[in-house]
Amino acid sequence: MGEYQAKLRELTQDEVVSQLEGDGGLLALTRSELFFIGPEGAQRATLREIKKVVGGKGGVLQVVGESGPLIEAPVQAFQVDELRLFFESVKTYVARSQKQPAPPPPPTEPEMAPEPDLTPAPQPEPAPPPPPPPEEASEPVTLDEEPDLPPPITPPEEPASPAEIYADEPTPPPPPPPARKKNAVTGLLLKLTSLATLGLAGYWIYQNPTADVMQLSLVVVAGLGAALLEWHVSDL
Repeated sequence: MGEYQAKLRELTQDEVVSQLEGDGGLLALTRSELFFIGPEGAQRATLREIKKVVGGKGGVLQVVGESGPLIEAPVQAFQVDELRLFFESVKTYVARSQKQPAPPPPPTEPEMAPEPDLTPAPQPEPAPPPPPPPEEASEPVTLDEEPDLPPPITPPEEPASPAEIYADEPTPPPPPPPARKKNAVTGLLLKLTSLATLGLAGYWIYQNPTADVMQLSLVVVAGLGAALLEWHVSDL
């Protein structure tokens, strides 16, 4: 049995939470893996990969994952009751590991970029400058003076027509219409009415010399005002 324990210590440094030793091997459980160490070697499976445990067929116990059996161990190597209790604890730790987030993948070493070639590239030789263009013989430029010319003859201006002369003068406004003639007959009648009004007022005062002063004042004011109004209207 000691060789199975030594092999387990070589395979993992994690804490062993449960283990079961039998005549044909050793089953050990850590918080993340399940191990079986037997005469033919060691088998291991992470708890996240375990889906179910099948036992009894052909006397072989199988721990099955997604892709197939992960661990196979002989059933007769262990006590049946102890084997059942061991896998109850395995079931508990499998459920815990599946609830926890998956660990991140191990970091990969970045690929080293190739070192840049620092060798300077050959510089092209500069092209020779183009030859200067041949000088062309240039003739001196002379300016010919123009002869004096008489000033151009402009035709005399034509006299403007009388219609164009008087077209710009302002047109005098039309004379105002003659004032309307007064109606002499109406004016004469109004003047006579004015005199009659004064006569009636004086006659009333003459006939009533003992009347009240207030009445006399009202007759004088009314008669005089009416007479003056009628006389003014007769002059319009």
